[in-house]
Amino acid sequence: MRRSLSVVTCLLLLAASARADGGRLTGVVRGPDGTPLPHLVLTLTGPAGVRKILTGPEGRYQATHLAPGDYAVTVDAPGFRLQPEPRVAVADGEARLDLTLSPAPVREQIVVAATRGDAALSTLGVAATVLDATRIAEREATSFLALVQDAPGVAVARAGGIGPQGSAFVRGGESRFARILVDGVPVNTPGGAYDLGPVLPLELERVEIVRGAASSLYGTDALAGVIHLVTRRAGPAERASLHAGADAGSFGWRRVEGGSSGRRGAFDWNAGMLRLTTDNEQPNGAFEQTAAAASLGARLGEASSLRLAARGASSSAGTPGPTAYGRPDLDASSERDDRTLGLQFRRARGRLAHEAHVGFARTNQLSLNPKDSGPYVPRFGDREAPFTFFDLPSPAGLLDDTRRLSAGYQLELQAGSRHLLTLGGDLERETGRLGSRAEPLLTPERTNLGAYVQDRLLLGGRLFLTLGGRVERNDNYGTRAVPRAALAFRLRGGENATTLRASAGAGIKEPTFFESFGVSSFAKGNPDLKPERSRTYDLGIERRLFESRLRAEATLFRHEYRDQTAFRITNPATFEGTFVNLGETRAQGLELSLEAAPSERLRLAAAYTLLDGEVIVSGGDFDPVYAVGRPLLRRPRHQASFTGHWGGDRAALGGTLLVVGRRADSDFSGLGLEHNAGYTRLDARARLALRRGLEAVVVAENLLGAEYQDVLGYPALARGVRAGLRFRSGGPR
Repeated sequence: MRRSLSVVTCLLLLAASARADGGRLTGVVRGPDGTPLPHLVLTLTGPAGVRKILTGPEGRYQATHLAPGDYAVTVDAPGFRLQPEPRVAVADGEARLDLTLSPAPVREQIVVAATRGDAALSTLGVAATVLDATRIAEREATSFLALVQDAPGVAVARAGGIGPQGSAFVRGGESRFARILVDGVPVNTPGGAYDLGPVLPLELERVEIVRGAASSLYGTDALAGVIHLVTRRAGPAERASLHAGADAGSFGWRRVEGGSSGRRGAFDWNAGMLRLTTDNEQPNGAFEQTAAAASLGARLGEASSLRLAARGASSSAGTPGPTAYGRPDLDASSERDDRTLGLQFRRARGRLAHEAHVGFARTNQLSLNPKDSGPYVPRFGDREAPFTFFDLPSPAGLLDDTRRLSAGYQLELQAGSRHLLTLGGDLERETGRLGSRAEPLLTPERTNLGAYVQDRLLLGGRLFLTLGGRVERNDNYGTRAVPRAALAFRLRGGENATTLRASAGAGIKEPTFFESFGVSSFAKGNPDLKPERSRTYDLGIERRLFESRLRAEATLFRHEYRDQTAFRITNPATFEGTFVNLGETRAQGLELSLEAAPSERLRLAAAYTLLDGEVIVSGGDFDPVYAVGRPLLRRPRHQASFTGHWGGDRAALGGTLLVVGRRADSDFSGLGLEHNAGYTRLDARARLALRRGLEAVVVAENLLGAEYQDVLGYPALARGVRAGLRFRSGGPR
């Protein structure tokens, strides 16, 4: 009898223990394109009341100790919809429910660059703009700079038409103050510079612009923000397809492109190439480029994947100089080759995700000026320079060949139900060959080592907090630590959500190779230079209205850029000098953006940036434009854009109005010009389906015929039109 009672007691205890453990619900949350969505809040409502859980790596979630019964599941993610709200039965043991969210009329955007992993923008406290594949296709931009010029907080400057040197300024920072990533691979030349002028929007799936210092994740270069270009990947259910197109128009514009994409079994691919030529309406202004891009992926079982991404471009451009002031240089030119290669291995299982990556980026530019074009005196209107300019021929050419090899490991861990931890380390090896090919080349090299940690946590179901920091070891300036903190507070959820956000961070940037190692007759490098630094802050609010048919956002920001490298003359007799950490600037202002989708066919967008930038400590010995109290060079105080798109599968119409205000500039020719006038530019486009897979496209640029110069001395292109045909087979694309 005692033995029987003991057995019964054990069985009752085991049953009670099973009831205490309860059931378990697991699953994966994905976006409409199949992208996993970590760090989203799921609400389970059932017999045990209400429970909130957080999705982890690869969008996985797990709820344990659930009382048996039916549970309703909701997701608090503005810009996404989960309709109808699913219900799932949970008993003792495990139940599974995978969720796929559909987009709201103004959809939520997924950003990678802000956290080094997929994240819904509404859960982050940072300010960011994402241009998705739909918006990129609608824009019909001739260059990458034309694509991003209407984003809030971004100003661009181009030395003429398509292909010549071009820069992007994020929140008043110098053009070298934003880290440029291509498929996660850093491509900035050592010291942060990257000429965006020749970059074309080839096979782009997404462009991310993160505003605010991000050195806590990326180390050097990310003083003002991050610009990330992502090559298109085949969709989850995409059949094998081919696409091709050709267009022609004003300024000798000729472009052909084509490619293929698709998915078969565990493999997916997307590849494309283009060939472009244009004369840019200038003597010796011709530009031509051959470019290619590819993204190849493979699933290695259920938990692992491998992806290879590659981009390359070979360009040549005439460089006639500031033709607005006098005779063009008819023999000067530039040849450039860019190569980027990235390989990523990822394994995610349960609450853990491992990622290993290697990358290689090379920029090889050769500047040629074989003949002496003779002296000239710059003139503009009734102004004449007080001295004569002389051509400086370099028959052998000036070489700027830099390479960056990068490698790293990253671990994502869901700790409990409220934390998503990211830990990682990076190694970057930089090398170069610089100088005149008629003399021994400078061959510098430098290594960066960095380790970072980031915690994304949920407090109380409404407050998303991101804390992070990085320790960076650089061969030039030693070891530095950089922190960042950001928060997003959901005042109300649902499709009419209101979110407050704030962020603060610090940034660092290494010197250029020439600033550290240069040896020439007029400038000596300074190996003791400190890193240039930034401190950035912003405070913003996002409001969604009319069931997510309207999204409005406002952000106040303040950026401080310190220890900026400046050239200082050390010998007044020979004008020889060196580089010192001297300059300091400040940029503050307001960013506004608006997106609306009144109907399925109509989308509207607007953006405005007010930038109050000022030189605090002067670093310039040569030009009054750099004097203390002066506004920042080539960064307008006011800039606004308005974009509209209407259409569907058969036909579409769109237009963009860009208004750029007056800005500080310099002719650098002794003419005394210190300001550049504002301008208004209107671009329009139309698309018409002719038959299945074939469509006609017409694009008109600068329809108002505005006469302006992004950079003083370099006239922008006049009114122009181009038209072409495109063909697609298979899909969807």
